[in-house]
Amino acid sequence: MANRPAASHAPNSTPLVLFGGTFDPVHRAHIACAKAVSALFDSPVLLLPNAQPPHRPQPLSSSAQRLAMLALACEGDSALIIDDWELRQTGPSYSVDTLRHFRAVCTGASTGSSSDTNSATRPLFLLIGADSFANLHHWHQWQAFPELCHLIVAPRPGAPSAAEEVLAAFVESDIETLLNRPAGMRFMLDEPTLGISSSAIRADLRKKGQSDAINRKVFDYIQREGLYNLPHQSNTDAVGTSNTDPVNTSPANTDEDS
Repeated sequence: MANRPAASHAPNSTPLVLFGGTFDPVHRAHIACAKAVSALFDSPVLLLPNAQPPHRPQPLSSSAQRLAMLALACEGDSALIIDDWELRQTGPSYSVDTLRHFRAVCTGASTGSSSDTNSATRPLFLLIGADSFANLHHWHQWQAFPELCHLIVAPRPGAPSAAEEVLAAFVESDIETLLNRPAGMRFMLDEPTLGISSSAIRADLRKKGQSDAINRKVFDYIQREGLYNLPHQSNTDAVGTSNTDPVNTSPANTDEDS
């Protein structure tokens, strides 16, 4: 992952990064990726659990349970902010609706405040995995995205290339250039890798009663709530005791099963 000096953007133009997914369950690579992007872009990252993801099966755990797991996974890190905006909407959780809402937030339109030059040009980023980037041309009203946000694309092993029309719509650039424009470009992360899906984690929990891809507190919550058909564990050492989230780890993202 590229290193860079602290951003010199104006206070009202602090970038905002959105990271959506089912988080069913949230895992170490979700958190590692969010932390890495927050540090790299000198920005908070909003984690937005989907209510009704349109391109995948519906979550197995409830909205309240997914919010609780996110709270445990993000505990102690003020740069990671859990936002339930999508959960409070009706109908499918289309990314274009979320982007329009947060673009309005960036300009002050949603609060009725006047939008000065800085807020009107505040960079908005959508963090997605390379597999989602490859399928972006199938997303609902994706053609509106370049007017609304930049993309940050996290690598995922085996992900195919994105469609030419998507590559043309989001020209690759460097961090400093993106921070000085509100939308329409992309940054390709080198790491961390998003390489395992939440469905694989659920399968491990169901079959083995354990998964190294989730932290201790999230695992304990899953066990207490009886989620994902997790067998009862008399020995609570089924996963590692560390609550830290190593940056160089694997797991998933947005419009695939994350």
